[in-house]
Amino acid sequence: MTPKTEGQAVETLARIKGAPFRAYRERWDRVNTFDLETDFPMFLHIEPNYKCNFECPMCTQGNPELKAKFGYDEQITSDQVAAILEEGRRHGCPSISFQGDNEPFLIKALPDWFAMARDAGFLDIMVNTNGSVMTPRLAERILDSGLTRIRFSLDAVTRETYEKIRLKGDFNKVRRNIRMFLEARAERGAELPVVGVNFVKMAVNAHEVEPFIAEWNDKVDFIVIQDFMTPDIEGDYAELDIENREPVDDFKCAQPWQRLYIRGNGDVTACCAMFNKYLKLGELGKNSLQEIWQSKAASDLRRLHKEGRYRENAVCLKCSKNGGAEA
Repeated sequence: MTPKTEGQAVETLARIKGAPFRAYRERWDRVNTFDLETDFPMFLHIEPNYKCNFECPMCTQGNPELKAKFGYDEQITSDQVAAILEEGRRHGCPSISFQGDNEPFLIKALPDWFAMARDAGFLDIMVNTNGSVMTPRLAERILDSGLTRIRFSLDAVTRETYEKIRLKGDFNKVRRNIRMFLEARAERGAELPVVGVNFVKMAVNAHEVEPFIAEWNDKVDFIVIQDFMTPDIEGDYAELDIENREPVDDFKCAQPWQRLYIRGNGDVTACCAMFNKYLKLGELGKNSLQEIWQSKAASDLRRLHKEGRYRENAVCLKCSKNGGAEA
């Protein structure tokens, strides 16, 4: 069975939101092919904090050594979010996401931030979640907020497999929560946010890809099947992977052309890889986001990928073996 794609969901968004959204996606496509270098990122990716109630083995949150290495205690404040949104508004930034290596809905103010982004003129407002803390009241707040995309991470179609991956998660509860959210949206007769489910393919769950698609394809707007990506550029993760990866010869990553990734501790980096601290470009508050975007470090990274010289960067080289971070 062919799964519904996020690209199809984007077409739904374009139909609903009209010409401004279509213009944004046309520019996005040009950025992804290195045909357009913008004065300000088209996508702001905010990781509000480093807290999660799960300990998944493919994530830094599930590895105490990596959690100590990459984690932090700070959390972005609503005032900082407002400042980020205002700078994005001034530069016409069209898209934003509010999650990273965390469970974003542990932050009670999150739906308010979605609404702030909507009011600042962002056209595409996204979030990923493990679905564990979804409630009817939270669903209503999300539906009121202007969020355009929500993606629930499941990684399994059976409880047995889920409990090997989504450690500390409750398989049946999360599935009920997803159905509840879909029902709440349907009761309103709403189309937004578009709803997707996510599956990270690893050795432990690869046999469930097709059943996962079969179960969810008629229930949600899109399905994302991702290959496992190592949580660090160092270490051996062979027990999670399904193949021995080699660098991709024609690897060119668009993320440094698309986005800035803003962590809750103020670090501003170039991509969404879990090891993105190695690609730190600046710090929130010390320079504007535009200054960071136009810095020599950011520009050099964009040139490196456009020219196919990714092997010159050890971090990008490692990422190429994963097939690249999510774009």
